[in-house]
Amino acid sequence: MAQLQTVVDDLDRLFELATAVPDIAMSRHLPRVYAEAGVDWRRWATPGFAEKFNGLMIRGRAQVGQVFAACFPSVEVLEQWLALARPGDLLITHHPIDVRNSHPDGRWAEGFMPIGSRHLAAITGRGLSMYAVHAPMDTSREVGTAAAIVEALGGTVEGDFWPYGNGFAGLLCRVPPLSSTEFIATARRIFKVDLVEVAGRQRPVIGRIAVVGGIGDRVAELAAAERGAQAWLTGEIHVRIEGDYGRRKYADVRAFAAGTTMTMIGVSHAASEQLVLRTQLSRWFAERHGLTPHLLDEPQWWR
Repeated sequence: MAQLQTVVDDLDRLFELATAVPDIAMSRHLPRVYAEAGVDWRRWATPGFAEKFNGLMIRGRAQVGQVFAACFPSVEVLEQWLALARPGDLLITHHPIDVRNSHPDGRWAEGFMPIGSRHLAAITGRGLSMYAVHAPMDTSREVGTAAAIVEALGGTVEGDFWPYGNGFAGLLCRVPPLSSTEFIATARRIFKVDLVEVAGRQRPVIGRIAVVGGIGDRVAELAAAERGAQAWLTGEIHVRIEGDYGRRKYADVRAFAAGTTMTMIGVSHAASEQLVLRTQLSRWFAERHGLTPHLLDEPQWWR
């Protein structure tokens, strides 16, 4: 058992939440999706989360028995958690709300989605806690989405890109030389996915890779990375969210991919950001609190 507040304070220090700015993405999307659903999210959110959209989101009992971790609080993940959790248990997610982005077969999706009222009632009613950390985990060098990818590649960080929140979401790393074919096979193995999306140019030798977790569809950052990298590794090359914005972004990245010199790989949004939970965050919990987080995977990584 661990004291909830002790764990929360330690996580807050790890991700430097005291000096973090309000989350650049979630401060926009979370209020919007709950307003559209007619749910007053401030009724269950902690004051700290309502200010920064990171940190302890729902406060349950004072003692934590088991820690769970997942990328999204999707319906599928929450059903898994509620079937296993006991009062007081803690779920750590990278996103505070679900997001459905795309599938390489061309299916388009809804985008950001709130936690439903039925699940919120079950979580609060059973004294469970939820902690979400988005941008600060994307930019962390100790327990970070990009940092975990570099580590899994056996790479050495040589630079950063993609300004985000209080830091940078993307890392440029040097890796032992490999071909595009080997790079694709390595990505499948690291992220435990059968399906990867591939674009750009096939190369006989790749020595530098630009990595960013989650959504990698900003053309300005792609162009900046291309000046130093032979490959691009992200969650989603294309984000197929219905609407004019999604269609425009898709067209921009498709045009870039047609002329780039990089090999571009997408391993799915969820799988790209689950890696840090499976590796760096799990080690951190074991070393700091003697706890082993129970990982809750998405049944389908591409969603």
